[in-house]
Amino acid sequence: MPFILALPFGWIGRYIRLKLEDTPKFKELESKHQVVHTPIKELFSQHLGKVLIAFGVAILNAVGFYLVLTYMPTYLSKEVGFSGQEALFAENLCLVTYIGFIFLMGTLSDTYGRKKMLVIASILFMVLTVPLFMLFPHLGVLGIIVIQIIFGAMLTVNDGTLPCFLAEIFPTSVRYTGFAFTFNCANAFFGGTAPFIATWLIAVTGNNLAPAWYLVVIAAVALVAMLAATETAKKPLE
Repeated sequence: MPFILALPFGWIGRYIRLKLEDTPKFKELESKHQVVHTPIKELFSQHLGKVLIAFGVAILNAVGFYLVLTYMPTYLSKEVGFSGQEALFAENLCLVTYIGFIFLMGTLSDTYGRKKMLVIASILFMVLTVPLFMLFPHLGVLGIIVIQIIFGAMLTVNDGTLPCFLAEIFPTSVRYTGFAFTFNCANAFFGGTAPFIATWLIAVTGNNLAPAWYLVVIAAVALVAMLAATETAKKPLE
């Protein structure tokens, strides 16, 4: 049913994609006959460092999104003891507030820069994830709603900034390829597998805080990647 209901959005997306004009920077490359015909080759031969940085940052978005916005109801019902209805209610409120926060964080990233926002997102997840997970068993429904909203807000610090950062870090000749490759690989290898890994870690360690520690490790990787990056906001696109 969700796929059937979303079908019209697929048509709308296809229409937009077909009618969308190329950027002025890309048109400039076309006019100079400098369009790269094998962008993936150029991406890895000339911009490998940027690929690693972009991938490292994107995995926090991938794992954070799937653990916070997909896996959390399962965790709260299976590991903490809340009912499925209570867990889903908290998750839905988190999603509603997530939408509002993501616009705010995008605006802040325009003001304060991509690097600062993405570094803050990584530090927030490193510092707060485990303590917030530890609070779950000691709280009622209102408490888990508040924590879910906090997690959603933390995630938007990354999510509201990441798309612009990924677009800005790559030059025009490989921008689309660099963005698509790093973002989609991060979500395929780390995002889609996050609930499975979280469940597996709990089974192997016997510790229901294992998913939280996994998210902390991912945030640490993203932090290292961002510390190696340069600020991209308010700079002319290459």
